[in-house]
Amino acid sequence: MYAADLHLDTIELERSGRVLTARVVAPPLNFVTPAVVRDLDTLTATADTDDSVGAVVLTGGLPGRFLTHADPAALGGMIDRPHPFVPARAAAPVLRAAAAALRLPGATDLIERHGGGLGAGLVWGYRWKRTTLRMNRSRVAYLAAINGPALGGGHEIALACDLRYAADADHVRLGQIETLANLIPGGGATQRLTRLLGAAKAIEVTLEGTPFTAQEALRLGLIHRLLPAEDLLTETHATAARLAARNPIAIAELKRAVYFGSDKSLSRGLDAEQAGFISVGTTAAAARTTKAFLEDLDRLADTPFLADPQPWLDGTRVDQVSK
Repeated sequence: MYAADLHLDTIELERSGRVLTARVVAPPLNFVTPAVVRDLDTLTATADTDDSVGAVVLTGGLPGRFLTHADPAALGGMIDRPHPFVPARAAAPVLRAAAAALRLPGATDLIERHGGGLGAGLVWGYRWKRTTLRMNRSRVAYLAAINGPALGGGHEIALACDLRYAADADHVRLGQIETLANLIPGGGATQRLTRLLGAAKAIEVTLEGTPFTAQEALRLGLIHRLLPAEDLLTETHATAARLAARNPIAIAELKRAVYFGSDKSLSRGLDAEQAGFISVGTTAAAARTTKAFLEDLDRLADTPFLADPQPWLDGTRVDQVSK
């Protein structure tokens, strides 16, 4: 199935070339609802099997709204009933058992419908983790075009994207606000921010809970580029088109080495990188690329990456996508 043909409740899709634009529309405030996460789960799983998609641009489909933060009504449904205090060390094995159960066919729909607030919350968290990890393992490049607030859970979904571009506008705010609501991040921020910023900055960002302006987020390293609001989607799409022209196997192996290599020792991380290097080098696209490079080297008497880089940057010099 083509990802662009999906009919989703909260995401509008539009394909141009190998780039799929996904606009989240969850009125009135574009909260990250369970329905949004379910639709992202469906979208990312389908994109992984759709060879016509090389990049996904995720943005907000409501004026001035990206993904504001997790839906407070859904969170309230999980915690509104009195219950005893549960230490994290006691919750961890329960979550592992729940994840194992949710992997069974049909279990997510069953528990979401009949498990009450807690069951719906467990499914929400399970899908959230599954979706963001799939994005990090994917041969598809994911880019966030942040056109409005990206706080809490909305920021965590942006952090799962490979590149984050933001509008240089007063209404754009980014950060982890969970401690302000007597919570901690639950969608990956403690882990992703530590890997992105280091432990010292990650603990400051998550403890304080203060939202950042787009310019502050750029200085901190939370976003890669800051753009005029009117150029945000166009510029993000241009980058997505360039990345979509790259070898999908190279994209996947590069992402896996970066995102998951740090969990290993340096030696094992280097081994994983070399394994990916060999895998990409054995593709038909690698053979075509080497041939084109040698032709350019002979023609230019210099490496084309210096003498004539633009066709290589644009992905027009050689077909890296065809198998």
